[in-house]
Amino acid sequence: MTNGQAGGGSSDGAAPGGERRAETAQGPQRGIVRTVLAVVRHDGRRLYGRAALVAGLISLGGLLLTVVGFLAAWPEFTGIRLGAEQARIDEDSYAPDGSRVNTMWLILLACLPVLILLLHLGCAAIQTAAARATGAGLGRFRAVLGVYVLRGVCVWAPVVLGVLVEEYFTTTTFREHTAIVPKWEYPNLFEVLRYGPPLLGVAGALVLRLGWTLAPAVAASEGLPPLAALRRSWLLTWGRASAWFRTVAFALPLGGLTVALYVLLHLAARPLRSGTVSLFLDWGPDNTYAAYVAGLLVPIAVALLLTGALALPPAHTALAILRQRLAQPRDDALTAADPHG
Repeated sequence: MTNGQAGGGSSDGAAPGGERRAETAQGPQRGIVRTVLAVVRHDGRRLYGRAALVAGLISLGGLLLTVVGFLAAWPEFTGIRLGAEQARIDEDSYAPDGSRVNTMWLILLACLPVLILLLHLGCAAIQTAAARATGAGLGRFRAVLGVYVLRGVCVWAPVVLGVLVEEYFTTTTFREHTAIVPKWEYPNLFEVLRYGPPLLGVAGALVLRLGWTLAPAVAASEGLPPLAALRRSWLLTWGRASAWFRTVAFALPLGGLTVALYVLLHLAARPLRSGTVSLFLDWGPDNTYAAYVAGLLVPIAVALLLTGALALPPAHTALAILRQRLAQPRDDALTAADPHG
């Protein structure tokens, strides 16, 4: 079977995976939440130790990325400061030039994929540790990371495609009005063309994201490569009528609790903003605009790191256990059909 052989003896001294299989043989399984709590009690120190190490490494990588971004944007910060000083001399109001703001947005967009990769590295490390804590750690870190990257690209592709289609046919970026449905002749159809592709893209992304929710846990627990893990997760989620509902019932609360924790931590970290600005001006270049941006980034970074360190270990453990529960009937059916396989 996929999850190994059942362990005998008392469940108190067994690994979490053996405890789960022993419960299956003796009677009803305990709930997923109770199983997650048992795993966290048993291996919580190792899981949270791994999460703390990952958060520290990601903070160093994020700091390096921020320094590179600030160096790339420094000519724009300097230009904004000089423009503000000249406006002060002229006793005039001042607003940063739009081209400078757009340049800084482009620098941010260029840094965003690297930041997402750092976050995926952390999630892959914690998911691998969580799978081992549940007694089913067969996958490699590289395969789990590949699942995160491939899933992210495939999930965002419909959204980006829908936005590009809408931009091409309905805005003045490429043409005044669409030639397929002229706005002046068919205003209602024009609105459908404007909002339809983005909404379809979002709907497709949600379906893909739901079907591939368990893909990292599959790669970490079953040792499958990224494409096979995506297919396996899709079959587990959509293979039975109740599977998708159970996936949503756990994925949505986990996501909601994670977002709520981030909001609370961000509110708690807001006092760091003024301290960061003062520290930047005391020890760094005398540029109030750069100090303001640094003050905005620090609470966000602190909240993200603490949220990951606190919420991801139990969340990934829950997904690993959910994968076990959804895979068990399918694996049992395959074993019954081929008892010698």
